[in-house]
Amino acid sequence: MTSDWVHLLAGQASLDALEAHRRALVAAGTPPERADAQARAALEVAALLAERRQRAVELAALNDVAGRLAVVLDPEDLLREVVAQARRLLGVDLTYLALVEGEDRAMRIAVADGARSPRLVGVRLPAGGGLIGRVIASGEAMWTRDYRTEARIEHEETADRAASAEGLRGLLGVPLAVRGRVLGALLAAKRQERVFDDDEVRLLQGLAAHAALAIDNARSRQRLAESEAVLQRTLALDAELTAAVLEGGDLDSLLERVRAMTPTPLRWLDPDAARGPHVGVVRPVVAAGDLLGALAVDDPDPDPAVVLLMERAAPVLALTLTGRRAAERADRLGRDIATVDLLTRAEPDAAAERRRLRGAGLDPRREHLVLVADGDPEAARRWAAGLPGEPGAAAALRGQLVLVRPVGAGADGADLHDAWTRAGAPTAGLAGPVPASELRRAYADASRTARALTALGRDGELVRAGDLGVFAVLLSHSGRRELADQVQRELGRVLAEERVRRVPLVDTLRTYLEHGRRPTSTAAALGVHVNTLYQRLATLDRLLGDGWQKRALDLQVLLVLHAASGRLG
Repeated sequence: MTSDWVHLLAGQASLDALEAHRRALVAAGTPPERADAQARAALEVAALLAERRQRAVELAALNDVAGRLAVVLDPEDLLREVVAQARRLLGVDLTYLALVEGEDRAMRIAVADGARSPRLVGVRLPAGGGLIGRVIASGEAMWTRDYRTEARIEHEETADRAASAEGLRGLLGVPLAVRGRVLGALLAAKRQERVFDDDEVRLLQGLAAHAALAIDNARSRQRLAESEAVLQRTLALDAELTAAVLEGGDLDSLLERVRAMTPTPLRWLDPDAARGPHVGVVRPVVAAGDLLGALAVDDPDPDPAVVLLMERAAPVLALTLTGRRAAERADRLGRDIATVDLLTRAEPDAAAERRRLRGAGLDPRREHLVLVADGDPEAARRWAAGLPGEPGAAAALRGQLVLVRPVGAGADGADLHDAWTRAGAPTAGLAGPVPASELRRAYADASRTARALTALGRDGELVRAGDLGVFAVLLSHSGRRELADQVQRELGRVLAEERVRRVPLVDTLRTYLEHGRRPTSTAAALGVHVNTLYQRLATLDRLLGDGWQKRALDLQVLLVLHAASGRLG
């Protein structure tokens, strides 16, 4: 019997036919509950098939509009077809399309289907008025069950008068948008209250997208027709600049070619200047989302031919700058690899060592300073770009930036120190001057110094290992082992008590010493009551002995070293 239901569904049988088949099944002896279940399943399938057929009709209509869009020359014909299709597919009484016109963003109803009066076409509505104004202002779809009582919109007089004349109640509007610009709105209306579901909203949005594209294409054709001479000049510019790029032209030569195409003075802006405020017109030069610069003209209302020229030149300039940057990055990568190899691998062959030094951009005969910056290597590289003197070599190595800079006559690093340690400087260690044969040792010293400074919280400093004083113990594994032994001797009982009682005794001691052994400020810094602090101090007196406060300075230094050693791992 199941095949009978399938044949009925395949033949798009009516609900009456399905019900008649159910009754026939019962009359033939099928249990009523079974026949009812089969009928319910058939009705669900019939509803699904009807929905699929409706979606197919809608898709066919959208495809038809898209196909005609490719060949139609008069957009008015296509817009009439769009509103007619929208009215038919949504089953509404009236559909109409309004366009934004003029600097005041007023709206004009351009085409309509199902209007009671031909006077609806041509009606101008002020910006923001009615549901249509809300849709255009927000760029989002909106519908209302009853326009007359809708409180979410501004009931502007002209819009309300037009709606009243047509007897509009249920109303759905979607924006005509293309490339982020809202050109107008497409609306579907009923003269009774009406709820619009998501499928109907999506269908109207699809039709609106085709209408928006037709409008935009028509306007583009008009603009191209009016500026054919400008287009020809632009195409000539494209050919000339492309040839220049293929010939290896640099940025300056390309800019000269662009400026030669117009008597209007054009300026080139670097990326920082391009981001700032401007009086005139600016066309950014962008590649992969990266702002490389901009072309600018000081006239706030330049000739359209100049604007078009700037728009066409921008991608060519971006291509040139991108190629130059790629070459610079490749060169830098090669130097980075050579520098990393130089600092991490010994080369017993003296001739090969000299070749490696030259490959990294260094002179084997000169002495060099080695600076290692902790933190983000690329941020440190940008910071180092402002240093005076010869650039030397640079490389990102083990999460740090390494700079190897040749030393001039009489230079000992003081000039480098002064130039580096400005506000916001990365934390760095310095070693040298050393001959080329000792660069690896100098790198190791500077790297350990930089990490020690970071662990000590001395951000933004540039320090040599010899300037660390007592903190130089952090620079070697043996020194840190001796420090660990000293911590165990001095603070072992405190650490053991802390583990057992889970009370932060070490942090309490450190904070107490940092606040000059003042109980009130210490308790506030720890976020505890002063009586709690006194209890902890009594525990410390018991563990450290009554005379421990005479050794306060030594303990404070030991605590700082212990914390820094922990951060160094």
